[in-house]
Amino acid sequence: MTSSIDREAQAIVANLKKIIPPKIDGKQAILKMKNEGSRNWRQMEWIGFWFEHLVANELSKKIAVSVGPTIGNTTFDLSLNYVWDLKAHPESQPDKPMILNDCEAVETCITNHSGFGFVVVVGHAEFDETGHFKAWHDALKGGRSKYEVKRISRGAQSRRRKREFSPTRIDAVFIPDAATLRRGLDEGWLGYFQKGMRNSNGTARRSKYQIALHKAPSEIFVARIKL
Repeated sequence: MTSSIDREAQAIVANLKKIIPPKIDGKQAILKMKNEGSRNWRQMEWIGFWFEHLVANELSKKIAVSVGPTIGNTTFDLSLNYVWDLKAHPESQPDKPMILNDCEAVETCITNHSGFGFVVVVGHAEFDETGHFKAWHDALKGGRSKYEVKRISRGAQSRRRKREFSPTRIDAVFIPDAATLRRGLDEGWLGYFQKGMRNSNGTARRSKYQIALHKAPSEIFVARIKL
């Protein structure tokens, strides 16, 4: 029997399919975010922020979604009858864990909102092998950031930028209760990110959950659609 969670997830991914283009050019996506007032157009990992921006502006025209609740410093992206967050993940890195949200916010959401779900657009990323895309983005931002200047001064290598993204599928995953959360940690498909780490000023970083999608059990995948 299909549950209310399954029906909601299937409605979300079906309507997302209608609005997600087959290919997203990084320059066009960043300019669109900038011109439409997104505060995240400067972000290096632009794909996930583009996805959030698209959903915020277009999905509500298809289905009665709204912004999710704010718990601590975390505002979840999407709410219908359940709470969802939006993610993007390159299919070329299936073994790489995907970072989720602040641990405390996730745990509170599960307790207060009957679970926590996330919708992830998976696709093929083309990388900026020449450095031209990074140079263009830096120029658009008005030059190198303070973070970039510090990175160069300490000799750290710059991460490759993604210049293009072609979505291939959308997955919806749902963690219904604390028992499933504990099971994920015990079985290893859930883990921690930033746990025990500190910022440059010595303050503790808030730990987040991360998930290895390729290890996760099939029952937490509540919807999937190919693009």
